[in-house]
Amino acid sequence: MSNVKHPKCAIRTKANEAKARLVKNNYAEQNAIPKNITAEQQVIYFKMKKMKNEGIALTNPVVQLGDAKTLATLSHEEKQRYIINLCADYIKVKSIIDGEVG
Repeated sequence: MSNVKHPKCAIRTKANEAKARLVKNNYAEQNAIPKNITAEQQVIYFKMKKMKNEGIALTNPVVQLGDAKTLATLSHEEKQRYIINLCADYIKVKSIIDGEVG
């Protein structure tokens, strides 16, 4: 099989990104998503990584990571469930981010 048949395939792109990280010795630019997190946790993960890279302190995770529009439409019990799930997701993602190198 020829290497020129699929010059822009996903595997080739990932391989080129990995090679560039090796050549530059720059592993901080890696945008890999941890494999063991849910879709909701991925959203929180990207928000927290963006805040960390911008130097923004995370003082109130419920307000800073939650969706105000969603929270406004929920009943009291649903709000409690949403906040509990958000806090659990925050704790898991925080432990992943704190465990990362860099």
